[in-house]
Amino acid sequence: MKAVIIGAGIAGLTQGLLLRELGYKVVLCERTAQPNHRGHAFLMNEEGLKVLQPFLSKAVEPLKAQHVDLFALKRPASEDLIKIQLDDWFCLKRVDLVSYLISLFGQENIVFNCEFDRFEGTKDRIVSAWFKNGTCIEGDFFIGADGSRSAVRQALMGPTTFTPVEVKEIVGISDYTRTSEYKIFEKIQCHDKGLAFGFIPANDHQSVWFMQYDTQMEPEKDLKDPEQLKAFCFELLKDFPHEVQAVLKANDFNTSYVWNTQDFDLLPSFHKNNAVLIGDAAHLALPFTSAGTTNALCDAAVLTEYLSRGIDLAMAFQKYYQKRAPQIQQHVEQGRNLKKIFLEPEKYSERGFMLPLISDKYAAKESTEPKPLVLAYYTDPICSTCWIFQPLLRKLELEYGEFVEIKYHMGGLLPNWEDYSKGAISEPSDAARLWNEMAEKHHLPLDGDIWIEDPLESSYPSSIAFKAAQLQDSDKAVSFLRRMKEMLFVEKKNINHWMHMERAALTSGLDAALLKKDIAGQGLEDFKKDLNQAQELGIHVFPTLLFQVDGFTRFSLRGHQPYERLEEYLHKYLPSIKKRKVTLSLEELFERYNQLATTEIEFLLDQEFSEIEQGLAVLEVQGKIQQYTLKNAVYWQKN
Repeated sequence: MKAVIIGAGIAGLTQGLLLRELGYKVVLCERTAQPNHRGHAFLMNEEGLKVLQPFLSKAVEPLKAQHVDLFALKRPASEDLIKIQLDDWFCLKRVDLVSYLISLFGQENIVFNCEFDRFEGTKDRIVSAWFKNGTCIEGDFFIGADGSRSAVRQALMGPTTFTPVEVKEIVGISDYTRTSEYKIFEKIQCHDKGLAFGFIPANDHQSVWFMQYDTQMEPEKDLKDPEQLKAFCFELLKDFPHEVQAVLKANDFNTSYVWNTQDFDLLPSFHKNNAVLIGDAAHLALPFTSAGTTNALCDAAVLTEYLSRGIDLAMAFQKYYQKRAPQIQQHVEQGRNLKKIFLEPEKYSERGFMLPLISDKYAAKESTEPKPLVLAYYTDPICSTCWIFQPLLRKLELEYGEFVEIKYHMGGLLPNWEDYSKGAISEPSDAARLWNEMAEKHHLPLDGDIWIEDPLESSYPSSIAFKAAQLQDSDKAVSFLRRMKEMLFVEKKNINHWMHMERAALTSGLDAALLKKDIAGQGLEDFKKDLNQAQELGIHVFPTLLFQVDGFTRFSLRGHQPYERLEEYLHKYLPSIKKRKVTLSLEELFERYNQLATTEIEFLLDQEFSEIEQGLAVLEVQGKIQQYTLKNAVYWQKN
């Protein structure tokens, strides 16, 4: 079959490459006289890069894509309001991606200087596409990939009603880069008006930047003039941080431009007869979502998927729409909500702030039905017995998670060394000795040298941080607690230092800026409540587990316990429950738990090391995990 693609931008080129892989004859038509490199840089989700992966592996040169580590939102004269880790977002220069795709498709295979004019054919079938230079190209089906002002869309669907332009965006690429451990997408937004500045590292020596502003701020001067555009940017951003001025000073305003941001309602269909739309021609969300390029690539992939099934065109086009439309609708709505927040920022706080760039894995979880048994777990971030107890909790969740909910409470093990004396522990050196003894006994990573090299003065700061994390997300808070424990027990890091706390928060999917604020506020208050509850219940040993059924505590276990005893009491209070056999592969285990000691793997999978040794070696050779040989254990970390 012959496909005629109208528009040789990112969407059209990708679609052409995918269809050619299927064996289709592809004609790619572009209205410009040469490759269109307009635009500076954009963000792309990993989902989009996966569409290109089959071609990336065949190319001689790698695609230049800058991974972006963090998203930070702040006010012009304040600390971060929001700071989160971005696991799967990349910044690409448009010229780099377009040139890359053209090199794969072959510039000689693109028909340039073909601006679409009209379709011709019968009532039910398009036979040919005509272009304004008089060229006529026949095909079996036609794909409109000619952007947001699509002439193909108008020919198929009639005129498009766009939303009013309420926000404009000035875009540029600057020779400024920040020297930082992280590659950060930073956005600075006024607290009382629609004005924001953002910049993102495009590579090691350039940053793409944008200034978004309420159209009511636009002057009467001609912003097509580079000098007037420059003066306008500096005037609006005069109260922004010095780094913003540095970005602007390193920018060539001859290449910057003003972008009118608009969108339109989701179309009732993306096709008519044997012609179909992809990318911005099919749908358009406001740029606040940073989803445009990723959506275009996903369109091409999904359309190709259904065309490869051998079903008729109408059915393939219909299924393509059914799969893509719900996500597109979500992005349209998200863009509009983000615009409301942008135009009236004083009405919104950072808590519950709708973030751009958030993939489905960060979406809010649906509420679940209460489980029949609750384990109230009283613990402490620096408790070595709780660290030894961690594998038991993980196994419990794997085997009985559908019946048991574990609720974490902080017990306040170490207020300070002046007020602490338990057993043989009265100073940091005693803790160092105990930890090293426990490591020998249990064969788990537990390095007591932290108490000699950088001793913690109290366990309260990390406990308060955990309670602050719970305010954001209970599951992420548990991951945060585990990561802090790994830093302390394995990596010998003093987790009372904010730099370590922040890193643990970011890698757990938490907003580190909001965490810092909550540590000084509600997190502290919630920690005090936990301390009062522990005192009222007479809990002084950690870990302590309270078995609660129907809201009443039926039994408690204190200190380290064999796993069989936990099971014994589970079956006592829930006699009908059945153990779920753990069938996770090694790779699946590391997907669930990023870091594991060898003894922990053996325990969770009920296998001897001889049974898992080869599997670990294979994953290590494949670069999926790496091994750390520690003073008292072997530890494995997912790459």
